[in-house]
Amino acid sequence: MNTISQGEKMITLLGLAVSPGMAKGKAYVYRDVLQPDTGTYKLGDAQVREEQARVERAIDDVRQSLTVDTRRIEARLGKDAADIFRAQEAMLCTSSVVEEIKTALEARRINAEDVIKMVFRHLVHRFEEMGDEVLQQRGDDIRDLSRRLLLSLAGIHTNTLENLPPNTVLIAHRLLPSDTVFLSRTSTVAVLIEFAGPAGHAALLARELGIPCVGGIPELLGTVHTGDVVLVDGSQGTAVINPDLQALQTYEDGLDRRRKHKETIQDRCIERAVTLDGIEVSVMANVRGREDVELAMACGADGIGLFRTEPFFLASKHFPSDEEFADFLLYSLQPAKGRHAAVRLLDIGADKNPIYLHLPSESDPFLGRRGVRLLLEYPDLLEAQLRAILKVSQQFRIEVVIPMVTTESDVVQVVQRFCRLADEMGISEMPRIGAMVETPAAALSISSLRKQVDFLSIGSNDLTQYTMAAGRENPMVTEYFRDDDPAILRLIELVVRESSDTPVCLCGELSGRADVMARLLATGIKSFSVPASLVPDVKDTIRKLSTLSNASL
Repeated sequence: MNTISQGEKMITLLGLAVSPGMAKGKAYVYRDVLQPDTGTYKLGDAQVREEQARVERAIDDVRQSLTVDTRRIEARLGKDAADIFRAQEAMLCTSSVVEEIKTALEARRINAEDVIKMVFRHLVHRFEEMGDEVLQQRGDDIRDLSRRLLLSLAGIHTNTLENLPPNTVLIAHRLLPSDTVFLSRTSTVAVLIEFAGPAGHAALLARELGIPCVGGIPELLGTVHTGDVVLVDGSQGTAVINPDLQALQTYEDGLDRRRKHKETIQDRCIERAVTLDGIEVSVMANVRGREDVELAMACGADGIGLFRTEPFFLASKHFPSDEEFADFLLYSLQPAKGRHAAVRLLDIGADKNPIYLHLPSESDPFLGRRGVRLLLEYPDLLEAQLRAILKVSQQFRIEVVIPMVTTESDVVQVVQRFCRLADEMGISEMPRIGAMVETPAAALSISSLRKQVDFLSIGSNDLTQYTMAAGRENPMVTEYFRDDDPAILRLIELVVRESSDTPVCLCGELSGRADVMARLLATGIKSFSVPASLVPDVKDTIRKLSTLSNASL
């Protein structure tokens, strides 16, 4: 991204919109400075044993601190955010990592600090050489563990981010998970990061906290200084350093407009969304757990259009039983009782793989065994979910969605298993079954798919990825990942037209975009599922539009 100077003092920075919102505060430049380098020194036999004992104490110390951080984050932000630290703890408990440190100590006979740096540096390189963004984030976890261990060896147990003053705009080259645990709404009003993207740990926690964040700003630490006044617009991906009076007034005007707009749309969020020509449109929410469901209901969602189950399965260290999954669904859906909820079957493969499944690597995982393909290969995993959903269906208006459908056979096999399990459990009234339309093949096969299901859900993110041949996480082809491209809108229109009287819902980032809503309504879509916080905005946008408009696709 670019850095643009305006005048002698004021600087406008352009980056990536990571977490939305506007904020004003004073900059605090965070430099991660570890203890001074201890230097490498050789060890005798007795000293090797002493260093091994030091390493074991440090590992125990870090495990305890990770447990504390996990509880702290879970209490503030929920289980999903805390899973970052659970993953680090699991990594530290991996015997191969601990053994590699001990083996290196024995072989190299040098001090523990240098051994840990060496071992973890090699681990980071292994992940980064794979060229996958998800694995690169795992490299951040490894860096974080390395730093924790080094600090423990040095007897340092504090973080400079713990006591930031109110109204701080945090400036950093990179934020690791152990840094972000100290972020607080009461002190940190915004974050600017030189090395960060929308999918990173810092982005996740900033969004969960509701803290505006802009990433991908080159030479950030050389541009901003502690004490500088900073204006941040996380929605636009901009920041103004040392603003003049005109910039300050522009910021205040924008903030006031946003505040009034939010208050207005929130007052009407419970009302149904009806277009100017009298067509009622359903606006539901995408959720991952109870906190999301609670927010969805507070924001006026008409139901749960997409319940993503991946966080639950990825966070577990063992194969969850159908009882555990059913309990999770019952607890999560309680605030939405009486509303219908579409639960997507586990959509794993590609970049999402539970550690307990030991899935084999694939040369091209995004075009490999994903979604329903993988579930059919692991029938125990599929049937455990189906049994849980059947149990929950006795108390909730639950529906099941089959992910990553390509052919009619995919759907038929799942439906047959579902019917057999329902018969075995003595359940006569089956939950409604739907299919995710995320591939061009599925979009072009609606006439046959609709005969097997009760409804269809269009996943615009993956549909765009596969139609435009552009990885959604690949920054090298960002200009090709256009979810509002005419090709995508025509596929959506085709799905609606071919579906006949089978209901169709649009999920994905596209469904929450106000600038595209007129064209989406023109395709015939009458049901959307969006992030819970966007429900009031989407309803407000729909009320100002007509389905009879001549919006060009």
